[in-house]
Order: sequence, then structure tokens, then C-alpha cells
Amino acid sequence: MNQSPAATTGNGSDAGLRTAAWLADHHNRPRTDDAARARLPGGEDTRRPEVLSRALASAGLRARMVTRRPDRLDPATLPAILFDFEGTPFVVTAARGNRLTIVEPAKDGLESEVSPRELRHRARRMAMLVTTDEQRDEAAGPPDGHWFWRPMRDNRWAWVQIVIAALGINLLGLAMPIFVMNVYDRVIPNLAFVTLTTLALGVGLAVALDFALRSVRAAVLERIGRRLDVGISATLFRHALGLRPADMPGGALGTATFLRDFEMVREFFGSQSLVAAIDLVFIGIFIAVLWLIVGPLALVPLIAIPIMLVLAFAAQTPMGSAVAKAQAAANRRQKVLIEALAGLETVKSLNAEPVMQREWDAATAASARVSGRSRFWSNFAANGTMVIQQGVSIGIITWGVFLIAEGRISIGALIAANILSGRALAPLGAIAQTVFRAQHARRAMASLSDLMAVKPERRDTITSPLVVGTGRVETKGLTFTYPGSTVAAVNDVTLDIEPGEIVALVGRVGSGKSTLGKLMSGLLAAQQGTILIDGQNITQYDPAELRRGVGYLPQEPELFTGTLAENLTIGAPRATSDEIARALSLSGMDGFVATLPNGLNTFIGERGGNLSGGQRQGLSLARLILRRPRILFLDEPTNAMDRDMETQVTERLSGLREDGAALILCTHRPGLAALAGRMIVMDKGRKVLDGSSQQVLGTLKQAALTRQGEAT
Repeated sequence: MNQSPAATTGNGSDAGLRTAAWLADHHNRPRTDDAARARLPGGEDTRRPEVLSRALASAGLRARMVTRRPDRLDPATLPAILFDFEGTPFVVTAARGNRLTIVEPAKDGLESEVSPRELRHRARRMAMLVTTDEQRDEAAGPPDGHWFWRPMRDNRWAWVQIVIAALGINLLGLAMPIFVMNVYDRVIPNLAFVTLTTLALGVGLAVALDFALRSVRAAVLERIGRRLDVGISATLFRHALGLRPADMPGGALGTATFLRDFEMVREFFGSQSLVAAIDLVFIGIFIAVLWLIVGPLALVPLIAIPIMLVLAFAAQTPMGSAVAKAQAAANRRQKVLIEALAGLETVKSLNAEPVMQREWDAATAASARVSGRSRFWSNFAANGTMVIQQGVSIGIITWGVFLIAEGRISIGALIAANILSGRALAPLGAIAQTVFRAQHARRAMASLSDLMAVKPERRDTITSPLVVGTGRVETKGLTFTYPGSTVAAVNDVTLDIEPGEIVALVGRVGSGKSTLGKLMSGLLAAQQGTILIDGQNITQYDPAELRRGVGYLPQEPELFTGTLAENLTIGAPRATSDEIARALSLSGMDGFVATLPNGLNTFIGERGGNLSGGQRQGLSLARLILRRPRILFLDEPTNAMDRDMETQVTERLSGLREDGAALILCTHRPGLAALAGRMIVMDKGRKVLDGSSQQVLGTLKQAALTRQGEAT
């Protein structure tokens, strides 16, 4: 078989996790490797300080990088992490006299003593100080603050730079009006060319500085936008992945729409609209200079400012209503688009293109209608603001002529006043567009805040070191009802499954079999009753460890765009070639992979579209077996396979007995059910029969004969 070995990580890239594990043990913090990896981006080198700090944070430890000579560490800060010149972390645990004790977790905890000189030649001039976080209270909410305002606060120095740049830009904006006023009042009457040259050089320097400050402000704003995009997007996506499917507001499509709406928030806080809002603060500078130059003429823009603000905010109420409707219509159109394209084969096979086109046209028309309404109010405010600006210019020139006639101001002062008034009111010209974007951003933030308010199943900090051991399952009075339904999908189910036992779970469609598997794997939370794994309530397990021990294969498993190897090892990136070969063999996929020219490197298309239904099911089964869970819940694992492949898989699945894993087969196939020594019959969410396969089949046969006799 032409195999592509799974991606594995060596000791080097695992050194960070081993270091975090050592410190967690030292500080008596609960953790497991799988739970820690579940909180880190896949494929990252854990030796990197930023990744290592996240691994430590998962154990409730806080890390801080400092620049310091390795032999100058304060003994009170030990144990601390140092990094050798290859980037591998190790721990300094104690300092006694002229000797320091170090532990190397990457080398199986090798402990040794070194001199300060040896340590200087071995470690970089940087250290990671680690402390416990005893004050963290999970009940009080997220420890790191608000999902959006905390990153904004983290960039506060950048915002200070933007404000300082805005101050400089607005002060430099005074250069041009003063230059014009002096040219008209002093240079032209006296033909003072030396003065003209000096003024021109000065205003040229001001323009150059203005350009530099604007460039710096744009760069800082872009950097803030990039940081917000990367940091907050990662937080939002991590939170969405941490939710149970049933807890997602609006389902998967609704959650995807909420995440897309973050673009509106990022665009607002990283756009020139926000810059215009900041410039509003400095309008007073221009009004004050206007008063010094032309006296009462400053009243004209001063009166116009509140009128423009009232006009802009008067349109806010109808604009806000229109924005809310526009967002809902856009979300509806997005759902139609995703559903139509994701189910394109079904749409075509049913000749349902006209129906989907009708839905798209209706959603587009509704979106265009309400978007046009919001744009109308935005344009109304923008046009009204422009009219007021023009009126201010007319008022200043008209009044200024009379003041010139009275000798109170000069011609140069009038021209400078006109320029200054335009500069003062320029930020207000963008206020309507700023309010418009702010409405969209506010609505998007409200939706995202609702999403972030949903409690995820997994906390940022590992709270339990439990791992699934033997795999004994007990359920007591288990009851679950889907939201919006009045009938319980699982109703008062009590059962006990021993390690290594093979159980067939049978029943009519809708009898609660699949729901039972989702409850056992923690994908759904029971409303009543308990589920015990190895005698412990499943809520005591970290979700990563629970699913490491309890494998659930749905009826319609999902594959992802990529190769066979990438899909196979997505849940077990450190699997060896022998483990991959075993999983392919048990799932009946070894023969198929052997015939492929590229083996496991074969590209399977979007969502596995290049594979048949049986091949997709076999690959999904191999992917689950590769994780070696102690309990396997297989929901119709062979319903898309042909008879030969089903027979082969049925024969090979018995090989899982070697691992002592419990196997729960949810099936309607007699051949697969015959593999089980025990059978449980479900009906209307209840367990109605439970016993050996022969006993249950005999009871079902007798019941069928009885019903047939009664019907006759």
C-alpha cells in the first residue's frame, strides 16, 4: 500500500507541552496532554513562547516574558523557564550558592546542576516567569475581559498615537490659511518676495509634516485593524468551536453569519470614518483661531456645528431601524446561498433550481429594499451636511465683505476664514457616513455579544485531570428533549455497558438511538438523568478527554477538503504508519487505498466529493478507529456500503475486542447486528428490550407472530 505517513511531531516541537506539564505538576494544576492540545492551534511548535504561554494558561498558570541574564534570576521567581539557543525550553528550579538546578522536560525530566557561567553559555538572555492564578473565578465570567474591548485596551498605546497624530495634523492644518492671509495682506501689497519665500518654505514644511503624520496614522490604523482582525477573529472562531451544536444561536448557518458580521465591526474601527470622528474633538482649535483672526465671523461655523450634528443624529433612528432590517435580510440571503450551493446535487436532482432561484430573488429584493431605505437616510444626512457647509461659506463671505468695508478685517483674513471654516467643518461632512457605519457595527456587535454570551462546553483552563480508562458506561434516568419539541427524544433510559462488550442498538427511525450516542459523547447535554463513564459523571471530564475516550460516528459523517491522509489524521496528528494501516484494515479501506496511484496523498475533493458514499463512510470509520477510543458508538456505520464491503467491515470490527473497547452498533443491518452478543431495543425514546441477542430476537419474533395472528 502506498502510504503517506501522518504528520508527527518530534521531541523538539513537543518540548513546550512537556515543559507546561512539568510546571502544572509542580503547581498541582489539573491537566492532560489531549486537553492542552485541544486549546492550542494545530501544528504549532509548542517551543515558541506565545504557544507555550497558552499551554501554561490552559493549566491556570500565567506567564510573562522578561529580558534578563539567565544567571541573574531572582530565586523568588523560581521555577522559571529559560530557552537554549535552539529555542528549546527548560526549567530552572533552584539556586543554591554557586550552583543552579535545571530540569529538562524535553529529555524525560533530566535534572542536573550547572554553574552560572555554564548557564550563560547555554541559555538566551530571556526568561519566562510563571505564576499561579488563584484569584481566577470561572463563575465571575471570562477571565480576560470583554471579547472586543479587551483587545481594544491592549492597543491603547496605538490609539494614543492616533490621537497625537490627529492633534498634529489639525495644528498643521492652520498653516495654509495663515500662509494665504499673510500673502494677501503683507506680501502682495509690499511685494515682499523674501517674506514670500520664507512663508512658502514654512508652509511646504508643514505640508510635508502633514503628509508624514497622515501616513503614520494610516499605518497605525492599519496595524490596529490587522491585530483586531487576527486576534478577535481567532477568539470568535475558538468560541464558536467550543459550543455544542444544539447551543449555536441560529444553528451553524446563523453562527457563520454572525462571524461574517465581524467584518463590519473591524471595518468601522479601522476605517477613516473613525478618524473623522476623532477629528471632531479638534474643531474647537479652528473656531478659536477663527475668532482671533476674524472675530464675530467665527459665529457662522459655530452655529452651523450643532445644526449639522442634529441633522446627522436625527437620521439615526430611521437609519437604525433600516439597518436592523437590512442585516436580517442579508442574513436570509446568505443562508439561501449556502444551502443552495452546499446541496447543489440535491437541488439539481429534484429540478429545484426554480424554487431556489425564487427564494434567492425574494431575499435579494428584500435586502435591496431595506438597504435602499438605510442608504436614503444616510444620503439625506450627507446631502444636508453639504448644503450647510456651502451655506457657511456663503455666510462668511457675505458678512466678511461688510466687515472689510468697516475696516475690521482684511481681505486675506476673509480668505483665511473661509478656508478655516471649511477645515473645521470637514469632519462633520463625514459624520453621516460615520453614523451609518456605526449603526452597522453596533448591530453586528450586539449579535456577536449574544453569541459570546452562550456558555461554551470547554473552559479556557483545564479543570479536571480525568481520562477515560476502562470504558464502562452507565446511564440513569437519561432524558433529553430537543429545543422546540414537546416529545422527548430519549426518555428515562437506564443501561449499563461493560468494557469490551459489543451491543447492538436497534429500533425504528426516530426512536432515540442517534440522540443517545450524542449524549454519551457530550455533543448534547442531558436535561435529566446522568451518564457515568468509569463511574464518573461525564461533566467531570474535559471535553477533549471525553471524546478521546468516547468515539461517536454519525450517520452522515463529514469529510473536509484535502487529501485522504489529512482527513484520516485530523484527530490523531501523531499517528504512526502502523496505526494508520491498522485503522484502514479494520474499516475495510486498505484495499481501496492500495489501488490509488498516490495512496493517502490522493485529493478527495470538496467535502470528500471524489469518494463514493461507502468510501466516505469507511474513511470516517478509519478516522475514528485511529483515535483508539475506549467506547465506540457507530451510528449506521455501513448503510452506504455495498454488501461485500459491509461483510468485510463486519468481520474486521470484531478485532476491536483486542483493545478491550466497548462497541455500540446502532444499525438496521442484520449482519452487523449479529456481531453483538447483546441487543437493546429502543422505541419512542425508551428502552423496551435489553438482553442477549438470541433472547431479544426471539422475543421480537414472537411479538411479530402475535401481531400477525391478531391481524388475521
